[in-house]
Amino acid sequence: MTRNVLVTGGAMRLGANIARACATAGWQVVIHYGTSEKEARALAAEIGGAAIGGDLANVAQIDALFDRARAAAGGPVHALVNSASRFEEDRPERIEPALALRLHTVNCLAPAMLAAALARQADLDHGCVVNLLDQKLANPNPDFFSYTLTKYALSGATEMMAIAHAPRVRVNAVAPGLTLPSGDQSAAMFNEVASDNLLRRPVGAEQVAAAVLYLLDATSVTGQTLYVDSGQRFLKRDGDVMFKNRERAAAGG
Repeated sequence: MTRNVLVTGGAMRLGANIARACATAGWQVVIHYGTSEKEARALAAEIGGAAIGGDLANVAQIDALFDRARAAAGGPVHALVNSASRFEEDRPERIEPALALRLHTVNCLAPAMLAAALARQADLDHGCVVNLLDQKLANPNPDFFSYTLTKYALSGATEMMAIAHAPRVRVNAVAPGLTLPSGDQSAAMFNEVASDNLLRRPVGAEQVAAAVLYLLDATSVTGQTLYVDSGQRFLKRDGDVMFKNRERAAAGG
């Protein structure tokens, strides 16, 4: 039987790694994209999947987006990987309300609504949802304040949805550590901090994708969060790890 999975934000970065891993594991992948249509369609062609566009900030269109995913899959969507996420900077001292609302909509509300749409499918026997969180939940600092709040919210939603959508749909989460360069972080900066964890090695996007695949097939697991961070969460910091080199550069060292 063909198994269909919708990967949001699947055209680029971590989402693309997850899409490729799902395809390799035998899933038919529907790649959601926001603005990266060219990349999404190229990846879909590469892995034999499909690509659909949609603005996750427009919650009025979430159900229509899911319907397009069903149409592209040619049947029920058996799994949903909520990989799409906006990552923008603010701090508790300078909260930007418009930014905070946008991040909450894209990073938490849209994933929850897509999960609800998956669970409503009358022709779905068993389904699963995997949400992408962040190791910052276990290792908080004030940087990227509103972004981090959305991940706290999605973490709570993971448990509540696992209860609400049982027994037909399982809901779990993966909380990656530093996996890919962010913002204006150069390759050199990223390479230096990527091993700043207990295991002293980069997490690797392929390891995060492997964790997602595990949860997609772990039929007795629900309401769980799997940290894939090489132990990064145990190294407490006053600020986000991506700023480590920037601070050093500013100090001239």
